[in-house]
Amino acid sequence: MNEFSILIPTYNEKDNILDLIQEIHETLISYEYEIIIIDDNSPDKTAEIVKAYAANKTEKLICIERTWQKGLSSGIIEGMAVANAPLVVVMDGDGQHDPKNIIKLLEVQKNASLDLVIGSRFFTKEYATGLSNNRSILSKIGIALTKPFISKSITDPLTGFFLIKRQILQKLQKQIYKDGFKILFDILMLDKNLKLKEIQINFRDRKLGDSKLNLSTLAHLLGQIVENLSYGIIPSTFFVFSFIGSLGVLVHLISLYLLLDAGITYIISNFFGSALALTSNYFLNNYLTFNNLHNTIRKKIAGLFKYSVFNSLSLVVNIGVASFLYLDNFSIAISTLLGIAAGLLLNYFLSRNIVFKL
Repeated sequence: MNEFSILIPTYNEKDNILDLIQEIHETLISYEYEIIIIDDNSPDKTAEIVKAYAANKTEKLICIERTWQKGLSSGIIEGMAVANAPLVVVMDGDGQHDPKNIIKLLEVQKNASLDLVIGSRFFTKEYATGLSNNRSILSKIGIALTKPFISKSITDPLTGFFLIKRQILQKLQKQIYKDGFKILFDILMLDKNLKLKEIQINFRDRKLGDSKLNLSTLAHLLGQIVENLSYGIIPSTFFVFSFIGSLGVLVHLISLYLLLDAGITYIISNFFGSALALTSNYFLNNYLTFNNLHNTIRKKIAGLFKYSVFNSLSLVVNIGVASFLYLDNFSIAISTLLGIAAGLLLNYFLSRNIVFKL
């Protein structure tokens, strides 16, 4: 039986993944383990490359190619479901996590029979040399945001390198935010009684490819906190979508008054303000809420058109609900707010299921 399973979620890592697999085999030659690659249908054919490699090797290597869902956290849960070991090691596929540190994670876990061992980038170091300035800033902001919501003093709750008992993941799998990219934070937030320890890891420079850490990751981290605090009532994507909607209101009002000050009539000013708000909402939602799903100019043009059409339907519902309630003797404030809420919910539903559907 395998001592542990190594779960590696990937997206566009064809230039790094085979070197990492080979390095793992060379480092862990005296251990019984399996490697499970969970690929999110990478356009660069990462999964095909891994499967071709595995076909000519005797080591236990499984590749799951997902075409039905994306997201690191859901990928880890799927990988855990086919894992055949009591312990699970989670690590990135870009080569920045040193396989030698897997041995340290195992030794620490066995010595104290821990539920979780965290490979921290900042346990004994203030900065990780493998992080660019932008990634370092985003990581520091993210860590600061998460610390109030976990009970233990953890230096790196956003690391993607840790070892955990598989039964812990099984217990939490239904509660974990599946669309997220920071599953360790979810685990720490959902189970505050874990027996755990941190170790310093060697966080290396990325050789090839692009980092997945960006503002969208940070936005969804905030949404992840809201979803957990609301016990799933407020989905993360809805929180981010609503926040962008509120920014759209500001864009509308600012542009409206600027145009009015320039001597433009109200009707024309309001039209351009509405159009600018709608356009900014689409592009922000594409980038922040839906992880740049429309990643070509052609997709963006088509997406903006569909978003405009369905946003118009939402506006009709907004006005219709508000008017109905007002005529039924509800106050102006309540009628307006409930109309906005109805329009927002419909807009989110249509955006998620039609405009930004995978």
